[in-house]
Amino acid sequence: MPQASSPPLSAAHQPSVPAPALAARALGALSTVLTLAMHLAVLLVLFVPWTWPLIALAVASYTLRMWAITAGYHRYFSHRAFKTSRAFQFLLGLLGTMAMQNGPLWWSSWHRRHHRYSDTPKDAHSPVQRGFWHAHIGWFLDGSHDRPNLANVRDLARYPELRFLDRHKWLPLVVYAGAMFALAGFPGLVWGFFVSTVACLQATMCINSLAHVWGSQRFETGDGSRNNAVLALFTLGEGWHNNHHHDMGCARQGLRWWELDVTYGTLLVLERLGLVWDVRRPNERRRSRATRSAATL
Repeated sequence: MPQASSPPLSAAHQPSVPAPALAARALGALSTVLTLAMHLAVLLVLFVPWTWPLIALAVASYTLRMWAITAGYHRYFSHRAFKTSRAFQFLLGLLGTMAMQNGPLWWSSWHRRHHRYSDTPKDAHSPVQRGFWHAHIGWFLDGSHDRPNLANVRDLARYPELRFLDRHKWLPLVVYAGAMFALAGFPGLVWGFFVSTVACLQATMCINSLAHVWGSQRFETGDGSRNNAVLALFTLGEGWHNNHHHDMGCARQGLRWWELDVTYGTLLVLERLGLVWDVRRPNERRRSRATRSAATL
């Protein structure tokens, strides 16, 4: 590092940006362009006929990958709320990568950082700190967030297959698009891939943005996390966000009988089948510390 007394370098002698850094920037820019292109591709619904089977395909495609995000990326990889085999772990990572939300290491690293710094200046997607747009998707399109420090996911990074998914995040997505085309032709690609992928991404991003400004707070968590029944419906249970911030290691987020949590229900089924185990139930001691009654949504 030059001493303070050293003369400044001329423009011609400025150090060049290392090739790996340039490649990382290029990949980040490409990721942003492709994400925007996916959103524009949804307009293709205006040029292809719709049928009930195509709508069913879109809903099924959305549900499968939303479940992979909620059960896999969120409750398993980010919070280790249950245990499973290495094979099923890979399946969860593969399905999650098909949702166009990057690899499991990237997703989990940012989410763990979110919980550590929730709604503080170090939170990458806090609507309290940087506004709704940045929290919803602006941060996601910021190339500086494309390659996070993965030091907080060393427990996941020791698996080469998960590192592979992170490095080749677009490969499973292309394969999934091909499967939708093979299943129902170009209309299947539009409804089963473009529409459902963007819907899944937008619903997930609503938890980052809306779930910190719209809803009720049952627990004092020190941040803006809120419970929202509407968001919970579209995200298979993720909308009970204040419950989750209160007890983040719990596999169940809908704590009351009327708080629909489809993801937790499926985990109980998988537990009975022996595919997952040690599913973490709510911590009754922590639940008893509720200091706020639910407000009207």
